[in-house]
This record gives sequence, structure tokens and C-alpha cells, in this order.
Amino acid sequence: MARKKYSNILVSFLFIASFLSISAPVFAMDLTAHGYYRVRGEAFEELDMQKPRSDIAHDNHRFGLVAFNQMRLRVEPILKVNDFISVDTQMDILDNIVFGTQDTKQLQIDNPFVGTIDLPPGAGSISMVGGNAGENKVLNIRRAYMDILLPIGKLKIGRQPSHWGLGIFQNDGNERQGDFGDTADRVMFATQYDFDSASSLSGGLLWDIAFTAQYDPRIQGLAGAISNHGKDTQQYAAFLLYERPEVSVGMFGGIRRRSGGNDPTTTADDALCDPSNPSTAHCNIPAGIDGKTMIYFTDLYARYEYEEYTFKFEGVYIGGKMSTGVAIDAIPFSVYSGGKAGDGIIQLPPKQSVQVFEAAFEATGYYKWGGEWNFKSGFSEGDGSPLSQRITQYGFRPDYQIALLMFHEPLGTSPSMWGPNAYNGSTTKLGGGLPITGNFINNAIYVSGGYKHHFNMKDRVKECNDLAVGAKVVTAWADKNPVDLNFQTILNDPSLPVIANSAKWYGVEADVIAETKFYDHLYAALEGGVLIPGGAYNIKTTTLLIPGGDALMQTIPYSKASLSYGGRLTMMVDF
Repeated sequence: MARKKYSNILVSFLFIASFLSISAPVFAMDLTAHGYYRVRGEAFEELDMQKPRSDIAHDNHRFGLVAFNQMRLRVEPILKVNDFISVDTQMDILDNIVFGTQDTKQLQIDNPFVGTIDLPPGAGSISMVGGNAGENKVLNIRRAYMDILLPIGKLKIGRQPSHWGLGIFQNDGNERQGDFGDTADRVMFATQYDFDSASSLSGGLLWDIAFTAQYDPRIQGLAGAISNHGKDTQQYAAFLLYERPEVSVGMFGGIRRRSGGNDPTTTADDALCDPSNPSTAHCNIPAGIDGKTMIYFTDLYARYEYEEYTFKFEGVYIGGKMSTGVAIDAIPFSVYSGGKAGDGIIQLPPKQSVQVFEAAFEATGYYKWGGEWNFKSGFSEGDGSPLSQRITQYGFRPDYQIALLMFHEPLGTSPSMWGPNAYNGSTTKLGGGLPITGNFINNAIYVSGGYKHHFNMKDRVKECNDLAVGAKVVTAWADKNPVDLNFQTILNDPSLPVIANSAKWYGVEADVIAETKFYDHLYAALEGGVLIPGGAYNIKTTTLLIPGGDALMQTIPYSKASLSYGGRLTMMVDF
């Protein structure tokens, strides 16, 4: 019996092995993986550019040197099922992890007087889904989608990268120094018509689900709160692109809609709440009015190449109404008693006006003798009032690279407001102490020019694929006042102060870089930059109207911004 049993097992094993060997050519699949391992060391001095002041009572200088190392292993496996179907994925292991830590933090928009403002889910579904890219701890499964080739086009379904043009509005973050990247849960159909062997017209339709309040009833059951589909954030868009080897012209546009009702979506701690007694009636008050979102956008892109010169342009307009659900604590001025039912909370209206225009222009030239020059210029509309009724702080996507320091790192200075507070009358810090400028490029007109020279080292060092040395200079101006806080208008209270800084020049930055590539796959770069700050970074309130005088708020002392500089060492193995 034992011999018969083992004989049956052997026959079964041989049958399965034979079946798999016969079927393998029929169902042959190809698995490939590309990506990189990147290690960076970064050091910056005086990102907080206020100079130490021993002669004033409230010095705002917080730190000097900031230095850290970080790493990322990006793997992009592609499973090609056959000539028509593939599954594309992207995962980041130790995703921008700082050495000695488990996770990192994504850069966010800073409000210089209130702090960091996070839009709640749904209303805050602006650019990406699936968690904040660049900060998902040890493992970030970022993207996975099907790519299906049809007789009339291509269908992509799943969580996929989103990129258009230069990347000022939609940027996938896949460039060498990219950190974040825009990702969309998307269903996209694209097709292409070839006029001849050199020109084509591509077009596509997109359906994005940026946020959903739904649940899977097989997992949640029906006992939990299941919201209606009106609270989902969805986007409907289309693109059209004409291409020739020397020319590209295209347009990407669509709408984003959501109906959130009028329910409170956030919780704010009342500025009038006594910190020594948090159980008082004015603490932890639900606030933030949720409402409808209807945003429309148009993004134009053009490229032209002539011999060794390339010119690129992108311009985007975003308009409509947007629900934020944002509620923030009021600055506790001693005379303030407004806000939501007199509790001191500032609620932004359920329908915020959105009006943003952004544009970027790039020109490059390459020469056979190794020279390479580049010119960049652009405009990103911003708003100098962080508490404005208009949301215009969207800015360029954070992976659009312009400079090492300016608008890439959280640079800035901010006045600290001191005076008697509303809940006990003692003199305290009422607000401030955070950078004026946000980390996304906004409220800026900039110009950048640079040159890089490539040296041919093959004859001396055959393992060296490239060696280049370059430099660039960047300067920028604010379109509107970098600080413009009219509390009288915002809160409709003439007894409140007006604080503004009309100095619009951000300064001038000079960057240098030395980079090389060895063994076809090893890239290394050493970069350094110095920023000479302009008046926009100085703490200088050129307009300071305080109806109540020192009884309401102390005068903000002038403080000149200090020199800021830093460096970055990058080593990367790509595969």
C-alpha cells in the first residue's frame, strides 16, 4: 500500500510538472524591475533667517545648522502578461527615511501666524492619494495599475502617476531629485492618430477618484456611518497633444467636483480657551464648514526644438469654488470676541473662491564641445494674506526644481506678535514665529540662468561616463506683499490690527554643482548654494496699524534677515 501511495504521488507530480512545462510557452510572462537606490546628505545653515538679537525682548531666532542623511530604495516592477496586458507598480522602501529614524514628514504649507494648516479629507484632496508621498515610513506601495493595449487605444486603470508638461501643475516626481510626486486613482483611455511617420495627435479621457467617503460593506458591515456619494471628490478631465520631433503643443483640462453638505469637518481649540483649564466651555469646539467644490482648470503646454536649442512653456489657470472645511484659532487679541458664536474661532466660508494662474518658461542649449546653458523664468500667483478669503497658495508642485534653497527648502522669517491675551489679560506671544514663505512656490516672479560644462574623461578614466561642473543664479520677487494681514477686513472688526510687509524682493541665490557618472549606473553630485536675502525676508512691518496701541499689541521690532547657505551630497545607483 505504501509503495502504491508513493507511486500515485510521483505520477501526480510528474503530471503537474509536464502540464506546467507544456503551458509555460502559452502563458509566458516577463517580469522586469527598474529603479534606484539613493542616499543624500544635506546640511543647511540659517533656514530661519532672523538674526539673533540680544537687544530685544522677544528674539525669534530658533536654530542655526540643520544636517541630516536620508535614503530611498525605489523599485518599479513591471509584469508583462503578454503583448497586450501589463501590470505596472512602484514602491519606495525606506521612503526618504532620515538615518536613525523610522519615518519623515512631508513639507506642508506654513501659516506664519497660525501654524501649519492641513485641509481635511475630501476638501484637501488636491494632488495625490494613498498617503503623503515621501513620508510613508519603511514601505510605501505608491502605485499599481493595469495597462491594457486595445485595437483603438490604451486603457490604464488603477493608482498611477500624474504628469503633464513641465510639471508645474501635475508632477510625477520621477526625476532624479524628486521626493513627492502626484498620484491619482484613475481610469484613463488614450488613443493616438499618426498623420505620418513623424507626426501624431494623441488624446485621452480621465476619471479620477481623489477621495471617497464610502466603505466596503463586506468589511465594515452596515452598522457604521456610510456617507452619500456627494462627499466623494472626483475629477473629469481630457487632454490633447500634437507632436512632431521638433514641436509639441497640447492642452490638459477638466473639472473637480464635490458636495460635502454643511457639516463640521474639523475641531479647533478656541483661542479664548484657558490653557490651565481645558475643560471649559470654549475648548475643543467642532468647527469648519464643509461645502461644495467645483473647480475647473486649463493647462497649456508647448515645446519647440531648433538644432541644439530647446524651448518649453507651460501655463495653467485654476478657477471656481472650493470647500475647505478649515477652522483655525483666532489670534487672542484682548479686544477680540468675534468668530463662531463668540468663541474665537475663525471659520473660512464653505465656498472659497479659487483663482490661480501659474506659468513657467525654460530654454536650454547644448553644444558639441560640452557646453550646456539653461534659462528659467515663471510666475506663480500667491496671496500674502494666509487668512484670505481666496485660496491662492496652491503653488508649483514641490518636485519642480528651480534652486537648491529658494522655494525648495522651508526658508523664511516671521514676526512674533506679543501683547495682552483675551482670556486672562497677561502679556504673551499671540502668534507668529513661523516662516513667512511656504514650501510650495507661490507669490513669486522668478528668473534663473545657469551654465554647465561636460568633460570627456573616457580617454583617461574609461569607467567615467560623464563629469560636469556648473553654476546658476536665481532671483525672485513677490507679486503681492509677502505679509499682508488685515485682521480688520478678515474678521470685520475695526478694532483689530493691520500688519503688512511691502518689501517684495526675495533676494539672489548662487548655486554650484559638480556631478559625475561611473560604471554606467553610479551617479554622484555635490551641490552648494548661498542665498543673500532681500527685503521680503526681513522682519519689517512697513504697515502697522494698531488701533489700541500697546494696550492691544506690542510693536514688532525690525530684524534684518541673515545669509542662508547649504549643501547636498547625492549618491545614486540606478538599475
